[in-house]
Amino acid sequence: MKKTISETEAIAYNYLKAFGFPEEQITPLVDQAKKDLQENLTRLETLLHEDKVSIDEVNSVLHALKGLLFNLGNHALAEKLNEIRSHPESEATLEEISRLLFDVE
Repeated sequence: MKKTISETEAIAYNYLKAFGFPEEQITPLVDQAKKDLQENLTRLETLLHEDKVSIDEVNSVLHALKGLLFNLGNHALAEKLNEIRSHPESEATLEEISRLLFDVE
């Protein structure tokens, strides 16, 4: 999870600078985005460890994460999450989510 957040943070600074945002606007935007990422990733991790995983809830959190990541310039990870959302019901998909977002091998 920390790797996902730190990589996205680095991408976001460059992405927002490329759009001409001044540093004093970028920092608070990225700080809030990191909090939102942390919150959604924590929620997703909780959902994935429940006895009966709610695919609808997982899909909802994946959608929120995809939007956050895309807006922060982490398009590659956002696209992977979008692909995952097309088949979230399999055990392999749940394992893929863990590998991508939570550094689980």
